[in-house]
Amino acid sequence: MKKFLSPMQLLVVSLILVTSSFPQIPEGYKKGLEYINKGDLQRFISVLADDSLKGRAAGTDENLEAARFIAHRFYELGLIPAEAKNGRQYHAPAEDDENTPLMKSNKEVEPDYYDKYFQKFFVLDTKLDVNNSLKLISNFSTGRKEIQFDYRNDFIIDYKYPQNISLSSEVVFVGYGIDNGPNKYSDYETSTGEKIDVKNKIVLMLEGYPQQDDTLSAFNQNKKGAVTYNVKKKTALAMEKGALAVLVAKSPLKASPPFIISSQPLYNAFSGKNYTLPELKAKESIPLIYINNNILKELLSGLSKNLDEELQNVEPTLKPISHELKDKNIQLDIRFDNNLIPSENVVGFIEGNDPVLKNEFVVVGAHFDHVGLGKYGAMNKKDVGKIHNGADDNASGTAGMMELAEAFSHCKPKRSIVFIAFNAEEMGMLGSRYYAYQNPLKNIEKTVGMVNLDMISRNDPKLVWAGGIFYSSDMKKIIEEANKEIGFEVLYNVGLFTFASDQGPFIRKKVPSVFFFGGLHDDYHTPNDKINRLDFDKVEKISKLGFVSAWLLANTDDLPKYREMTMDEKIVLVKESGERQKKYQSEEKK
Repeated sequence: MKKFLSPMQLLVVSLILVTSSFPQIPEGYKKGLEYINKGDLQRFISVLADDSLKGRAAGTDENLEAARFIAHRFYELGLIPAEAKNGRQYHAPAEDDENTPLMKSNKEVEPDYYDKYFQKFFVLDTKLDVNNSLKLISNFSTGRKEIQFDYRNDFIIDYKYPQNISLSSEVVFVGYGIDNGPNKYSDYETSTGEKIDVKNKIVLMLEGYPQQDDTLSAFNQNKKGAVTYNVKKKTALAMEKGALAVLVAKSPLKASPPFIISSQPLYNAFSGKNYTLPELKAKESIPLIYINNNILKELLSGLSKNLDEELQNVEPTLKPISHELKDKNIQLDIRFDNNLIPSENVVGFIEGNDPVLKNEFVVVGAHFDHVGLGKYGAMNKKDVGKIHNGADDNASGTAGMMELAEAFSHCKPKRSIVFIAFNAEEMGMLGSRYYAYQNPLKNIEKTVGMVNLDMISRNDPKLVWAGGIFYSSDMKKIIEEANKEIGFEVLYNVGLFTFASDQGPFIRKKVPSVFFFGGLHDDYHTPNDKINRLDFDKVEKISKLGFVSAWLLANTDDLPKYREMTMDEKIVLVKESGERQKKYQSEEKK
């Protein structure tokens, strides 16, 4: 039984979380707040969310134009470019004034000044080729039989590692593919208890598990059966045991629609594009091949025992039916279409004014890309081809980050600030992953905190959600101290979004981080996320909260620590936050 805190313990923890305070805000921040205003924010968002930028999909010319716009603003503010090694400041040319269109570069500007702010990387665009092949070769005393099966009609492939492979191997049938199950059940043994070696072989298994329909069986205890014995986990187990690939079929004891119908959702999921960073090795995996009953029958043909009867015998006896499929060989060829997409983060730097603390860094970030014309990421397929402007997601957060850059340029803190407009967030946080995992321009070990702004312009004007707190209760204290200046109702029940934006890779690197978020809405990832739906007062207010939070991080002597909360602490925090939200909303209705 899961252990929970007692009511008294819950109260104590709740009081600690709610009442703990952070040292007062260091002086000097009020000047910075003066430079954050909704007029600038509206102007920046109107450029980024304009139809001319066609939704800013990473890798497009329009996305590059957005990056140039942000770099130009960093240039105007005198931020040190990403590439600078000597701390030299770059300033906007004298010819630039407030009447110069922001999207128009001045001819007198050195031609590569935008590039100085670009952290360039490639996105690997991968898709399974349609010419994948699975061939079964059966050897008999009388001869040899080859059957070529059809990709999509007979089998589909789940394999994300973008590398062409060719396999030829014997096949081992391992029943349901379970090891160390209830009552010491293992499909990696024969019925007589002999171990089965699957190293360097292709494994055949069935979906499900024994006694699946018996709610009282040991396999169904605690309602974990379907989770514990899902195909992904069984494939990972086979990989640990040295298997080259897994073939999985539905149990013939279970009625199911034709393969072409039942596999359609999986085919749609596996055949689409996958975006990764080419330098980052994907988590090691082996191909998982879903096969139809025709392949299953051919693999098991020639055996003296009937599979249906064997499976029915497993139910009462829990004796495995695993065995090598002698004289059966699978040849598998998997091919990918790969394409490299050039992309770039936009990075600017303000050096701190403390001779020692300037060597520590606070990152302020927001992603500037969106889903373009909806070829990926669109909530509704009928909207593919339409401009998804992404005014809230995330022109709003990008504009806020740019205003924070201006604020800090007028009141420099003790620590240095790195401003990053992340790219390819909608492809899987690839820009922030590139920075945090592969090429942090400032030492990630010296990065003391991260503030991320994403979707900060919608929903109730007095509510803001703060994520990332599950991994630093100290960060919660910073936010609440900063909020004394701003006056939001701050909610923390956004655990599912902890790793869903660009703070995620920093948290993975154990950097205390906060994600300010205005909340989801019906226009999310649709063409209706337009500038006329935004609350610019809220954008300004959240931007100011982000600024004061970053100011605290950049000046405090009492830095937040990385610490993952216990599950009980998370439950308390979410419950307390949910109750405050309900109370607030009920009071608003009065």
